[in-house]
Amino acid sequence: MSLSALRLLSAASLAAGVLVVAPADAGPVPEGATWSEAYITSRDGTKLHADVLLPENRKSNTRHPVILSIGPYYGSGSQGFPAYDPMGKGPSDRFNDLIEEGRIFQKGYALVLVDSRGYGSSGGCNDLGGPGEQSDAKAAVEWAATQPFSTGKVGMWGKSYDGWTQVMALAGKPKGLAATVIQAPLIEGYRGFFENGVHYDALWYATPGLYAGYDLTPPTANDDPQEFVHALTGTATKPDCYAANAAGPVNPDPSAAYWKARNIIKKAGESTVPTLWSHGFNDVNTKPTNVFPVYSALKGPKRAWFGQWDHIRGNQADLVGRDGFMAEAMNWLDHWLKGLPLKKAPAVEIQDGDGAWRAEKAWPPADVVMRSMTLRPGSWTDEAGNSAASPEGGTWSVSQPAPHDVRLAGLLRLTAQVAVQNPAGGNLVALVYDVDADGESRLISRGASAVNSAQDGVSFDLWPQDWLLPKGHRIAVQLSADDALMYQPTYKGGTVTLQSGELLLPIPRRARTSNLAGDEAAAAANNPTPTLTTQLDGRETKADFGPRPTR
Repeated sequence: MSLSALRLLSAASLAAGVLVVAPADAGPVPEGATWSEAYITSRDGTKLHADVLLPENRKSNTRHPVILSIGPYYGSGSQGFPAYDPMGKGPSDRFNDLIEEGRIFQKGYALVLVDSRGYGSSGGCNDLGGPGEQSDAKAAVEWAATQPFSTGKVGMWGKSYDGWTQVMALAGKPKGLAATVIQAPLIEGYRGFFENGVHYDALWYATPGLYAGYDLTPPTANDDPQEFVHALTGTATKPDCYAANAAGPVNPDPSAAYWKARNIIKKAGESTVPTLWSHGFNDVNTKPTNVFPVYSALKGPKRAWFGQWDHIRGNQADLVGRDGFMAEAMNWLDHWLKGLPLKKAPAVEIQDGDGAWRAEKAWPPADVVMRSMTLRPGSWTDEAGNSAASPEGGTWSVSQPAPHDVRLAGLLRLTAQVAVQNPAGGNLVALVYDVDADGESRLISRGASAVNSAQDGVSFDLWPQDWLLPKGHRIAVQLSADDALMYQPTYKGGTVTLQSGELLLPIPRRARTSNLAGDEAAAAANNPTPTLTTQLDGRETKADFGPRPTR
């Protein structure tokens, strides 16, 4: 792919509104800090640019615990976003909330912002979470831990892509990494583009081109000549990386070499580094499927905030619905980096579908029992045309009314025996709704998997959820080939037939009550709420809702 084509693709991606985070503005040095620049040598010799901010009133021999973030969003060059500092010179203000709300310089922290390879003023070429970026995360932490201004303890901070680089660091086990605050990350490359072989919506096809555009954008005219030298090395020495990143992400096979090189789930889950995690169940960017394969496996101390928000930070209280994340996160860093007392807080602060908040010792809760809802046989055509907001066609199953309030808390799981008419395979998209007596509904969860004609069966987790199904409400499940709000599969045509199946419901034995202050997340208003009446007629089946929960 030519340089001009990549730039055109980047522009098209921006125009289409691809669900990625824009680079932050480069602006003046924040109050209370001094700023300098440095270069870090990654494992393969790639030079990584870093902005280093230290407390302004520090003495020359003072050592500071370091908060570090590494990713694609800190470079200065003009990338089509109008709010850059007119001079194009200075550190990024991507985490100005960390500076203003967290008051990190007043508390004696250093802040280091590192451009991953290919981005900003770093050398090399981006590899979308591949081995190069994985080694960069490790190199950046170990560099920060060994600098004269550092105490040797490094905490990482980030959201989205620079949340993903923290997962890379957990997998890489760098010396000096003492804590992480991870918000809405990916946990591997494949899950950014596919769900069990089903590609996410069309905008994700443009994402590699968008990041290639970030990579290929040079620094501004006001940057130092050295920054241009390093920024140009990726294009000059490894132009094939852009083609690799264009071709790799369209492969639906998770065992492909491109994806295997980006699968860090097992290694990250083995980490003992203390981790505070935040993720929204309505996050259609870095989906909530990017939580539990790593979070549940972590070996070290951990806490989490989970709820009904979308792709935002935990400290955005007006959107999350609850204040306190920043204070808790700073106390987390204060304890693990500075040895200050760790204040008492719930292991998990969870918000359910009604906006009610409560504390849990773990999530999914330990007392969850997986109970079965039978799915009715039926067929659908493997083609576009369905949406969670206005579901039509497919095959439907609807439970009996719940005999008492029923809470779902965890990952729903679908198991099915299917027959696929087309030898090339087909698609199975599941949508799960809470339906009242009048047919008014709310989407609880969704999930998707590719199916092929050689399969005996298919089994996969749907999106995690914490949801109170009121007494008298029913659960409705639609299976089809599409949810246009979320997926754009490769449609094969032909018929897919569900021969038998069940939906496993994670139902706790004990009742829960709200015991934390908080309000509904703003994103809950965007939850699909179709009216389901004709879709459910004659589609009754049986769900095991279990006994009434104990108090």
